[in-house]
Amino acid sequence: MEVKGVAFLARQQMTVQAHGEQAWRDFLADIKKREPVFSLPILPVTRIPVEAFLRFNEELLQRFYGGDQGVWWQFGVKSAEYALGQGQLKAMFSPGDFRRFLFFTPGIWKGYFTEGEMEVLPGQGYTDLHIFKVPKPHVYFELSVMGFAAGGLTFLGAKDLKHEVLKGFTRKDPDVLYRFNVS
Repeated sequence: MEVKGVAFLARQQMTVQAHGEQAWRDFLADIKKREPVFSLPILPVTRIPVEAFLRFNEELLQRFYGGDQGVWWQFGVKSAEYALGQGQLKAMFSPGDFRRFLFFTPGIWKGYFTEGEMEVLPGQGYTDLHIFKVPKPHVYFELSVMGFAAGGLTFLGAKDLKHEVLKGFTRKDPDVLYRFNVS
């Protein structure tokens, strides 16, 4: 499994905004000593081995956020806000396009990761998002992707957004299943 460079570049942008350019450069210099892949130029289409990418994210979490895994959810939320507000998804969705947005999320998965699958399971008054066949199950995938979904729904105007974790890597399950109730 590989992670596309766009995920790395998103972490770079968020870290620079929150902690400054010098803090990012210092962090990256340390990472490059242990993870040679980050010594190469990272472009949006660059494929980063998943193990190196996860170690990078874990170190980022330790260095800047005290190891709080909930920050990965916030990374997803911020990514959705950026994508829908000024990025590649800005013209694709209008306020209230909740189901359309959720049905688009498997495309987001494929845009970031080379393996694993994501599907949308619509129901009466809810929509489930299911991540499965991930060869390297890790909490990062669950929280950042489901955070993206929640952030996108909120950005599009969802009121009283609720989600329920039915399965998750956070619970040591082999797959992830979240139920979103949107109004």
